[in-house]
Amino acid sequence: MNLNKYSKETITIAFYIIYILLAGLCYELFPGDAKKPNMGVLLFFLLIPIGIIYALVQVVKHLNSNVSYLKCFLIHVTVWVSIIVFLGSYHK
Repeated sequence: MNLNKYSKETITIAFYIIYILLAGLCYELFPGDAKKPNMGVLLFFLLIPIGIIYALVQVVKHLNSNVSYLKCFLIHVTVWVSIIVFLGSYHK
């Protein structure tokens, strides 16, 4: 698959959309309980380090090249703020 025809912003947005949809699908398809969480919960927790590593790779690319990744940083911040606000809206 040739990713050169897609912009870096499109790839960043697609990464988050596909990853969150995959985690939601795994959450619905593979049941779990409080003692043994399912694959969707695991994928959602893995989104934290994976998202941070992905953002750090783009920071390094931004600093070492003449290509601007500011829009990608804005996408990362927007996604994480949205996730925090979404999870913060749930009350027990």
